Amino acid sequence: MRVIARSRFYHDGRGPELLQVHLSPHSANLVAIDYSPPDFDGNAVGVGHLRFLKAQVHMFTPEEVENYELSEPNWASTENGALVSLGRTAWLGSFAQRHLGHCEHFRAMFYDQLLDVICEGVSAEEGPFDPVPKRPGDAA
Repeated sequence: MRVIARSRFYHDGRGPELLQVHLSPHSANLVAIDYSPPDFDGNAVGVGHLRFLKAQVHMFTPEEVENYELSEPNWASTENGALVSLGRTAWLGSFAQRHLGHCEHFRAMFYDQLLDVICEGVSAEEGPFDPVPKRPGDAA
């Protein structure tokens, strides 16, 4: 297990609040998720987003139905990190591997749900996700 972006995506017993899920146009492919940290004060300055690189599979699980006795990781061992790579898990191995050679199984803890994603990488970035990124020279 590897903790990802601990200083930007963290928990205080419960994870960040999920604000919005961004999917690719005309599909169900996960692109990004906007979130607010546990100590969010209501200003736009604390909002961030997770960006998923080549997401192939995702699953949201409400916290009240998660079986914490059998689930990974032990969140107390992540030093308050709320995003981990579980590597090449049995869940990842249960899918056809043709497009999954560079993928890992990532798990994110949100306030009231868990997100499992099989993708090539995840980054935690400042501000809400912009589906149309500005190019150099574009007006603000």
